[in-house]
Amino acid sequence: MKFLIIGLGSMGKRRIRNLIFNGVDKDFIFGFDLLKEKREEAENKYGIKTFSDLIAADEEIHPDVFIISTPPNLHHQYFLFAAQKKKHFFVEATTTDEGYDQLYPHLDGTFVAAPSCTFRYFPAIKKIKEIVDSNKIGKILSFTYHLGQYLPDWHPWEDYRKVYFAQKETGGCREMFVFELIWILDLVKSEIIEIKGFVNKVSDLEMSADDVYSANLLFSNKIIGNVMVDVISRTPFRTLRLIGSEGVLEWEWLSYEIKVYDAKKKEWETTPLMQGGTEKGYVTTEDMYQEEIKLFLDAISGKNIYPYSFKEDQSILKALISLENNSYANKDQQ
Repeated sequence: MKFLIIGLGSMGKRRIRNLIFNGVDKDFIFGFDLLKEKREEAENKYGIKTFSDLIAADEEIHPDVFIISTPPNLHHQYFLFAAQKKKHFFVEATTTDEGYDQLYPHLDGTFVAAPSCTFRYFPAIKKIKEIVDSNKIGKILSFTYHLGQYLPDWHPWEDYRKVYFAQKETGGCREMFVFELIWILDLVKSEIIEIKGFVNKVSDLEMSADDVYSANLLFSNKIIGNVMVDVISRTPFRTLRLIGSEGVLEWEWLSYEIKVYDAKKKEWETTPLMQGGTEKGYVTTEDMYQEEIKLFLDAISGKNIYPYSFKEDQSILKALISLENNSYANKDQQ
């Protein structure tokens, strides 16, 4: 099969590495990007052929699979292009459901349509899910989760003010709020039925995007949670505390351990975690991206069903929009 990577920025290059890691020969990987410097970088780093025109690429190589790694506001243009051709496609995490309703009529089962759900495959998240599923802390009753990062540190090699994650519609907080809810909903095995909170820009970062999202969530199984995402923290962290009927689970991302309090034993147990390998210039490890692409490849070959759908993704995006609308309406009333 031939793969066309649409968008050769940070994530596009990562997906090239993921494909090669999973055994795809670079001679079957192609790239498309409008920017010459990104095409040349991909060519020099990975030895792939690239194109500056999507139609020309499609007509010349007839790709079987599209991997869409553009900024989120452009996703729909390309996944609809792929879907109309009945071609398999994978698309990165998004901030908008534009194009979803037009996509659904095309989903006839003849091709795999895969929205990203990367963090479900982060080793720590998989271990947390294993602990929860083993009933070690009993029934989940509530949780708090806080992701903090500093936006200018995301891509230190380029001016953050000129990148999509500094723009209002495709802001870093919007993107990461969805990114995190994907695995959180899988962990609590429920759907959001109510969401309220605050969205705002509180820093002096030079951008139009909001930099703090704070939400209180009510789930259909009565779990209450609080999720905060910010892009103003000068040190990166992900902090989770799960309150269960029989114990408590605590996780801090870069400490590489999970702590569980057993109410019956009245003691804490610590599970160490492997750090994993990272690409130069990144904090996040590569293994979850590699596993996610393997699941996509396995779905294409019929070995499994891809584990995340556009319907699920759209429900989270609707929660995001509801949070924003609620927050903006409250500010207008003040």
